[in-house]
Amino acid sequence: MSNITNQNINKFGNYSFGSIFEKLSITKNFIKNEFIHGGHLLSLGCSAVVLSIMFLVNTLIRWEFLLIVYLGTYCIYNYDHYKGLNVDSLNNSYRSNHLNKYHKFLPVIIIIYAVGFFSLLIEFGNFQSLIFGGALLFFGLFYTNKVKKMTEKIVGFKNFYTSLSIASLVLFTGVYCSYPIGLVLLLLFVFMFFRLLVNTCFCDIKDIDTDKKYQIKTFPVILGKEKSLSVLHAINILSFIPLLIGIYLHILPLFSLLLVASIAYCFYYIQKAKQQKTDIQSLSSIVVDGEFAFLPFILFVGSLLIPF
Repeated sequence: MSNITNQNINKFGNYSFGSIFEKLSITKNFIKNEFIHGGHLLSLGCSAVVLSIMFLVNTLIRWEFLLIVYLGTYCIYNYDHYKGLNVDSLNNSYRSNHLNKYHKFLPVIIIIYAVGFFSLLIEFGNFQSLIFGGALLFFGLFYTNKVKKMTEKIVGFKNFYTSLSIASLVLFTGVYCSYPIGLVLLLLFVFMFFRLLVNTCFCDIKDIDTDKKYQIKTFPVILGKEKSLSVLHAINILSFIPLLIGIYLHILPLFSLLLVASIAYCFYYIQKAKQQKTDIQSLSSIVVDGEFAFLPFILFVGSLLIPF
C-alpha cells in the first residue's frame, strides 16, 4: 500500500512540476512576443528618441513625457495593426499570430492607453503641447484609415508620412519642454527624419510581395530589394550631415558625434539583409525596431566624458 501511495505521490509531483514549468515557459514566450510584436519595443524606441533630444538640447528631463510618448505611440501602432491584421498575416505571421490571441480586446486596450495619453498631457503639459500631441495622435490614426490609400498613387508616400510623423516628436519635445523651436531642433528633426526614412523603408522590404499585391507603392516595391539597400546606405551616411552642421555652428554638443553609432548599427542590418539566409522579418521586428532604444545611454555616457 505504501509503495502504491509513494508512486502516486511521485507521479503527482512530476506532473505538477512539469505543468508548472510548461506554464512558465508559455508565459515567458508570451511576454517576449508581446514586447517585440505588441508594439512595446517600437513605443519604447520613440520614448528613447525624445529622451535623446532632451540630452542633446540640455533641457530638464521630463520623465512623465517619456510615458506620454510611449502611450501615444502604442495607440497608433496597435490601431494600425488591429485594422490591418488580415493583411498582416500575409507578411508578418509572427505579429499577427500573437495579436490574434487577444484581438478582440485590442480596441479596449487602445482606448485605455489613449485616455492615459490625454490625462497625462492635461495634468503635466501645457495648452500648446496638448494641441500638438493631440494632432500627432490624430494624424497617426488618420494614416491607417485614409493616408495608406494615397500610397497607391504616390510613390513612397507611406515612407515619407511615417518618417515625418515620428520625426515630429523632436518638435513635440520642444513644445512640451518649452524649448524654442529654432535651428537646433530643426537640424535634429532633419537628422531623425533621415534615420526614420531608412528604418521605415527597410521594414517595407519584407512586405514587397504583399505591397505589390495591394498596389502599395513603397520605395522597396519600386526599386527592388538590392537597389533599395544601396539607396538606404547612401541615406544612412547623409543623415549625419545635420549633426555635423550643428556641431560646426557650436549649437549642438560635441558628444553628438557619438550618434555615429546609429549609422554603424544601420550599416550592420543593411549588410545583414543582403545575406540569403537572413530572416528579414525577424531582423526587422527585433534589430531594426530596436534601433533607437540604445541612443539615450550612449548620449548620457558621452555627456559625462566629452565636454560641450
